[in-house]
Amino acid sequence: MKNRTLVILALFILLSTFLAAAPAFPKELKVVTINVWSGLDYEGTLKMGEYESKEVRRGRYNLLVKELRLLNPDVVAINEANLLPRYARRLAKDLDMDRIHAVGLGGIHFGYIGIPVNFREGDAILAKKELKLKSLGRKRLSGGGIINNFMTFHLTDACQIIGGVIEFNGKDVYIFNTHTHASPPNEPWFMERLEGARAEGRLTDKGLRIAKKSVVEDQKWRMDEIKKLLKWVSEVVPRGRPVVLVGDFNAEIDTVEMRQVTDAGFIDTYTAANQNLKGYTWNPETNLNIIKYYDEKGARTLSEAKGASPKKIADKLDDFIQKRLDFIFVSESIGAESVVESAVVLDREEGGQHPSDHYGVMSVINIE
Repeated sequence: MKNRTLVILALFILLSTFLAAAPAFPKELKVVTINVWSGLDYEGTLKMGEYESKEVRRGRYNLLVKELRLLNPDVVAINEANLLPRYARRLAKDLDMDRIHAVGLGGIHFGYIGIPVNFREGDAILAKKELKLKSLGRKRLSGGGIINNFMTFHLTDACQIIGGVIEFNGKDVYIFNTHTHASPPNEPWFMERLEGARAEGRLTDKGLRIAKKSVVEDQKWRMDEIKKLLKWVSEVVPRGRPVVLVGDFNAEIDTVEMRQVTDAGFIDTYTAANQNLKGYTWNPETNLNIIKYYDEKGARTLSEAKGASPKKIADKLDDFIQKRLDFIFVSESIGAESVVESAVVLDREEGGQHPSDHYGVMSVINIE
């Protein structure tokens, strides 16, 4: 009996030693998403207008890198990266991460050569090197012409979703990043704002009808994009596998278009962790880049009589509304209970500027 007890004790010690020596998989995945802001006004043929000088833009980029290093995320997703691939390559090097990217907008370009000369924008996913990030490709959601990493030939807005897969906690985790069409919300309260612009004489009766129609049509545009991206994700990912879907959706969580995402089973990590907190990622009241470069006073005086289009007037009205447009969603296979924390990040100013005109979102997710 004594010998048997000694054998069991020895086996227990050996097993404990083996388990202690075995590599432990991390369980908490930290994800950050941010629209890094191209700094362009999207007007111009040969060259688009730029809000900042090169020195100011460089300072903003350095602040972004500094803040991301402090956050130390496992995965970073960015939108409006310009110029690609240079921007994504530089950021990945500065953060010591792997990256995948896809050009989403570029006018007429063959590589870096083309017009507008300062426009080759898109989206990227970065991940720590030990996560062995691999590309799943990209899916065009809207826009005509030709758009890929080698050449672009298009004259209208276009949007996309890109996908990657990482190895985390001994399993494949699928990461998707998107940037959908930007436009004002098709909500009664915004239509009232347009009515107010008409009462102030900034819109004619015809202009009011045009502005309202553009809001409705643009919402349909975004709804179709979200429908397509959800379909593509479902086709790419094997059933039941963990999915993290992030990006700048240009719509708030309670809108009709975003309801498609939650109805598909995706969980908004920020809401799961913070309940009733708003968490604005577009904040014209506090973001110094919006305050400095987006002319609220000028926007209030825009009128058809001075040559502004009804759509531009509607867009400018929307620019000065606080919103949460950037999201980190997880699939049902991960679950709301796995969200450890979520917060608005990259919202600290330094030297009179923020890293972007958007704030970012960070979520820590327990992937068992």
